Amino acid sequence: MAVVGKTAVEQTEILSVQSCDLDVTEAPWVWAEDNAAAVKRSWKKALVDKPALFNGEVLVMGRHTISDGCLTGEVHKTDYASFLYCKDKGLPEEAGIRNVFGCAVVRSREGHLLFGRMAPYTATSGRVYPMAGTPDPGDIKDGKLDIEGSMQRELMEEAGLSTDDATRQPGYMLIEDAGMSALCAVFDFDVPSRDLKARMMGHIDLQDEPELDEIVIFRRAGFHVHHRMPGFARILVQDLLE
Repeated sequence: MAVVGKTAVEQTEILSVQSCDLDVTEAPWVWAEDNAAAVKRSWKKALVDKPALFNGEVLVMGRHTISDGCLTGEVHKTDYASFLYCKDKGLPEEAGIRNVFGCAVVRSREGHLLFGRMAPYTATSGRVYPMAGTPDPGDIKDGKLDIEGSMQRELMEEAGLSTDDATRQPGYMLIEDAGMSALCAVFDFDVPSRDLKARMMGHIDLQDEPELDEIVIFRRAGFHVHHRMPGFARILVQDLLE
């Protein structure tokens, strides 16, 4: 396990991880069961603000370790309402889970980073970060969470880009920040950032209800201060563009 960078944001470490092995368990997420009544009330309120929210099944990470460059652990199935309630509570330690997800970092020929801004009707509206999403049962392969497949799916669904057209940098940048465990992989596209953005916006414009409403190009590290972004996304900009 190697530290490849640090950020001033909560002194979060960026860890170099070469692989992950996350088993899907059928064991219940006990904290969610214990807070079922509060989850129901919170979800009802959330639907008033954002009626398009869907209470589908998602995956969250429970027990896990990092050793010899591999993230090993287990993930639980739960409903989105329980997950959203836990996020709203700040993903407290007593919940016993972390928000784990794969994150596809799009980098252009010039070395610019292209992130997406979430559409107004989504749970994270207005926030800017790389192509990523909470894993769901569609990301299960042979009883394990397929992080690589999840990243590829999110990149295609959100931005219309295929990883086949990019050079993937080896391994992952694992950023653990505020209850999140973001497994970030950098995909280099041999395309100028302006043209790459046009391609991505063209895909977004063809969708009736796209998850994103804008593509933001980061050319310098300081640009992140102008946007609403989660900690892990700011860390990526700082680390990759400094």
